[in-house]
Amino acid sequence: MPDKTNIFISYAHLDTIIARAIRDQLTLLAQCGEGGPALECFLDTESIEPGRKYEPIIKAALADADWLLVVFTGDQSAYCGYEIGMYSIMKPQGERPAQDKPVACLHDVERSKLPALIEGYSTTLISPVAPYLPDPPNESTSDVKLWWNSPVGQLLRTICQSKGLYTPTHRRNDPGQFQIDIAQAASRIAKAFEDARQEDEVSETPIQAAMEVTVFPPFQGGRIPGHSRVVGSSRAFEILGLNVPHSLDANEAPHITWAELRQALARPERQNIPWLDRLESNIGLAAALRAPQPDDVTFRGAGRDNRIFRAILTRHKLFQNGKRRFFILLVETFDRKFVGDPQSSMLLTALTLASRWRFTFFERWPEIVRQFDDSRSDREFQDACRQLEYNMEWIENEGVELGADDSNLMVEAFGFQNKARVERFYVDFYAAKKNMKNRLPQTFEGLKPETRAEAQAAIVEFLTTIKEQNAEFLKLSIRTYAERIGA
Repeated sequence: MPDKTNIFISYAHLDTIIARAIRDQLTLLAQCGEGGPALECFLDTESIEPGRKYEPIIKAALADADWLLVVFTGDQSAYCGYEIGMYSIMKPQGERPAQDKPVACLHDVERSKLPALIEGYSTTLISPVAPYLPDPPNESTSDVKLWWNSPVGQLLRTICQSKGLYTPTHRRNDPGQFQIDIAQAASRIAKAFEDARQEDEVSETPIQAAMEVTVFPPFQGGRIPGHSRVVGSSRAFEILGLNVPHSLDANEAPHITWAELRQALARPERQNIPWLDRLESNIGLAAALRAPQPDDVTFRGAGRDNRIFRAILTRHKLFQNGKRRFFILLVETFDRKFVGDPQSSMLLTALTLASRWRFTFFERWPEIVRQFDDSRSDREFQDACRQLEYNMEWIENEGVELGADDSNLMVEAFGFQNKARVERFYVDFYAAKKNMKNRLPQTFEGLKPETRAEAQAAIVEFLTTIKEQNAEFLKLSIRTYAERIGA
């Protein structure tokens, strides 16, 4: 009986296809030489029956092994390290050169990325040195010679000849076939490495504009710390009107801090950013494992993205070290313009928006005003102020979605006889809004008594002014729309 060659193949289970290819090609080579019984390959997925303790079986296989072949493609099983360490203890190699040790790592990544425990052992880089050989090659060609001389081809020759498993003497009648067989086996093993990577991710292209906010511990809700990291796609920052460059040296996506994001989006007179405040509130609720508020606070994109978007919080990850990561999509809202006759549609839009203001603020007028009076605590007053901003942003952005931001189209719909009146609605509304904003503090947090009194007066004065305008505009919209449709 020929002297048996025992080979232990160490691999991550994701690389099973590679381990089997190595086993299969060595078996074919053995059959060309001393025969199948002369080779024994150990693969844990096939050699260990379910339910049996693996450590005694692995130790016994390592003790018998003439060769330890390690497969590495970037993901290493914890057992691989155990197997290599155990082999080095059971069969110490001393100061022998790496090429003389019966241990080889077959890999398709850069050598610098190999695990440290491979240090001191032979490494075999797998790469397609030539086109994969046909099955089977019947003559020695330039491609055969390239595979024969490749690192994996040289390793196969060393393994086969170490105990006479397969040598040129087995092909006395056809010496060139030995070269062809080794080249064919090398080609197939390299192909297995390629096949194992078919599920590798090549690229990722976000379909939606996305951002990630990483908040470092401690964080249990409330305001997001300013040093929190905001990473976003170029598209997301483009929508926000921000030019955040890539870090070419670190190959990182565009990123800024949360404080830088707020500073870039805030206006000089007002630090509150309603949609960002709502997002921050929902992030705090998610961190506390509570249901978020509706993502109904929208914003208008910058530049060419002069459309309406909403920020949707989609996921929350908590890490062992307390770090949290929140995933956000910036989603454009649907075009909500009414179809049909442009003028009738615009009148219906005016009626819809006027009704929206009335239902939101004026039908429960005493209750709305009480939200800002002296009976409310500071926290309740702050919440009411934020809710006012949320509702105003929502209605104004809804107007943009419906096309009401174009005053010329609105004048055309109401008729030339109402031109001055319609234009006055736009002028008076924006004047009243600007007057209120100028009198409000930059932020509602930490309001002092005198600041709160001024904010209260500004809000009530604004709502009172708009209440009168809204009643007049609603009547005009109802009458003109009724005339338009012949009611």
